[in-house]
Amino acid sequence: SKIIKNLSFTGDIIDVFGPTGGFNLQIAWSSAYVAVTV
Repeated sequence: SKIIKNLSFTGDIIDVFGPTGGFNLQIAWSSAYVAVTV
């Protein structure tokens, strides 16, 4: 984020798999978890 230091957006924001019928939230949470733990 340009407003909040050290804030990153992943998952639904970057539209990983396109229209998946609402399952983009799983990608959002999973990628956020990986980003924090790596």
